[in-house]
Amino acid sequence: MAEILTGEKGQTESSLHKNCFACGLNNGTGLKLKFYKQEDGTVFGNFFAHPKFEGYSGIVHGGIIATLLDSAMTHCLFVKDVPALTGRLSIKYSTPIRTGTVVKLEARIVDQLHEMFILEGRASVDGKRVASAEGKYKTMKREVHQEAKK
Repeated sequence: MAEILTGEKGQTESSLHKNCFACGLNNGTGLKLKFYKQEDGTVFGNFFAHPKFEGYSGIVHGGIIATLLDSAMTHCLFVKDVPALTGRLSIKYSTPIRTGTVVKLEARIVDQLHEMFILEGRASVDGKRVASAEGKYKTMKREVHQEAKK
């Protein structure tokens, strides 16, 4: 399995994800997201919506929001030492996210069906939900997992 590292204050990270655009510490152009596990198995993190991530003027690009939620849900699986690939991602955008705001990200595992996990993610600003997601993740096959370690 992937080595799951727990850093300061319960921060999660995976040895397989060092170059990840969303959370990889080795990716100089990435988002460098940090997620923290909670006792109930959920994770949370914060993202500052810098203007460089805008789509329409003053609004964060929807693809960035999808990436944020996908990454939060993936980290829920890291907490369980499960490397998995996104199979399906469904996003509901409730309210545009303004640049210059702090977005709180939360995610939890809803169900597991054999090698498939179903997760939910939520993005909020000032306590108000601005986007949510449902994702289906399939555990990585051992040969894919071994290649990723190289």
